[in-house]
Amino acid sequence: MFRSSLRRLTLLCAVALIPSVVWAVPAAAADESVPEPSSFTSTLTSTATPDAVRDDVGKPVPGQPGAEGKFVLRINSKLDIVCYDITLTGVTLPYESGARTATHLQEGKPDESGYVRMVFPDPQGPPDGPLTSKGCLKGPFTSGVVLRHGDTGRGFTLAMVERNPPEWFVDVHTKEFRVGAVRGQLAKSG
Repeated sequence: MFRSSLRRLTLLCAVALIPSVVWAVPAAAADESVPEPSSFTSTLTSTATPDAVRDDVGKPVPGQPGAEGKFVLRINSKLDIVCYDITLTGVTLPYESGARTATHLQEGKPDESGYVRMVFPDPQGPPDGPLTSKGCLKGPFTSGVVLRHGDTGRGFTLAMVERNPPEWFVDVHTKEFRVGAVRGQLAKSG
């Protein structure tokens, strides 16, 4: 009888500890690097150029002459995963930005500035280029830019971009071209 009560007490203690173990497991990190999913809901592309750069009020500002960026974003909005393939040519480093990285996806029409909604790892490579960055990220996404209501990536999902790609742009910022070395609006591919 004593043994049976001791077993029951041990079992109850073990069950009572399970919730605390579950709570101790951290949530997935924001902008988590993940393997490529088996399918995508859309593919978006952009050719980013210096003449498309805009300042905070949407006025044209010169980017880096002769620079260009090629962005391919394959999106699975159901899983909130984006696989990116970014190539920069003619961009002179170092990068510089108030966000976590200097390579961004921002919300804004062609003649608008916009909030950084997510960041990509900055392209790397030899000084004479090309600079490249490839991989896949899973939301929730953050930018590292914190305003009054929190991080500008807060509440952002890839489904928002899929609804109207031309109202979103990608850009890259450097120390010499802080407003942007190159910028380009997104378009559906195929």
